[in-house]
Amino acid sequence: MRVKIIIAISVLFYCLVAAGQEQPDIKADKYIDFEVVQPDGQTVKLSDFVGKGKYILVDFWASWCGPCREEIPHLKDIWYEFKGEKFDIVGAPVFDKAKNTLDAVEEFKIPWKQILDVPESVPESYGFDYIPYIILIGPDGTILERDLRGEAVRAAVKKYLITK
Repeated sequence: MRVKIIIAISVLFYCLVAAGQEQPDIKADKYIDFEVVQPDGQTVKLSDFVGKGKYILVDFWASWCGPCREEIPHLKDIWYEFKGEKFDIVGAPVFDKAKNTLDAVEEFKIPWKQILDVPESVPESYGFDYIPYIILIGPDGTILERDLRGEAVRAAVKKYLITK
């Protein structure tokens, strides 16, 4: 019983500290570019995909993350429904090994591009410390929505693609 109380107090303390920390408001700001050397030696940047006239959904995820894996079927449905000249998805696996990511991409038959080996500094620069973390970036590189999950992902994509 004593251990449970200590754990509960620790969790409460963490939540209070986290709530008091100012999180960057990246909504309506430009995306933050990053560059990663891929296992094949090719250098890939987020800007290779973003700011090119399309809405881009960026999925920060990891192969070992249960909630991330649960989002994949929903993201696949959205990708197949909206992919094309105006929309695409880019995976940005964090806290993961490239081989594990590629195995998950094959297992789930994920059709969109992945930027492998995203540095751990990227989540900090975007103001998150958990995954999945999904953001929608507009054609000009402006972050339109962030921290999307479940049906909110589809709703955000529809909001911008169908009304614009």
